[in-house]
Amino acid sequence: MVEKSGDSSLSAVYAASSTEELARRYEDWAATYDQENAASGFRLPILAAGLLARYVPADGRPILDAGCGTGLAGDNLFILGYRNLVGIDLSAAMLAQAEKLGIYNRLERMVLGETLGFEDDTFSATIVTGVFTEGHAPHSSFDELIRVTAKNGHLVFNVREEVYEQQGFKEKQDSLEADGRWKLVERSDRFQPFTIEETHLFARLFVYEVLQ
Repeated sequence: MVEKSGDSSLSAVYAASSTEELARRYEDWAATYDQENAASGFRLPILAAGLLARYVPADGRPILDAGCGTGLAGDNLFILGYRNLVGIDLSAAMLAQAEKLGIYNRLERMVLGETLGFEDDTFSATIVTGVFTEGHAPHSSFDELIRVTAKNGHLVFNVREEVYEQQGFKEKQDSLEADGRWKLVERSDRFQPFTIEETHLFARLFVYEVLQ
């Protein structure tokens, strides 16, 4: 999924009033999603994949790409040697685009913020890019992502700056750390997810280690 605003595709997804409507609007966007984001200088999937590679060995253990969209982050992970990738997204059309890459062992329609259809401790790491943004996945998603990520595994994700500050993400992340669910390993400085368009937007990347 994506972080920018201002064009008709993004305006449409931000205007969605329910998960079902959001999914439908991503269905309409899936075919041109990659081209539009490339034209905007969208670099978040590359940065997130590189950050994951700093902490998670490419040893064949399963990695969850949560909110995988068309597979932009997964494609970068695959290039870096990760071969056991599982992707989930709320949009069937976005998943169909991701399937064309031939890099995922499994792709499923699941919605962040709801119960995920995986056993506890399934994944050695989880990556989430561009999903924690305006009108998309809630911070309650972290509870399930921690559950399905193994102890001592890592969660790598970004949060848009104003969403982090104003929509309870900072408080939720700090609460999970205070409760011993995870610990912060790294937090980036704020940066621009887009280098050509929407350069007024900022985000941060986070790495947490799962403790229980």
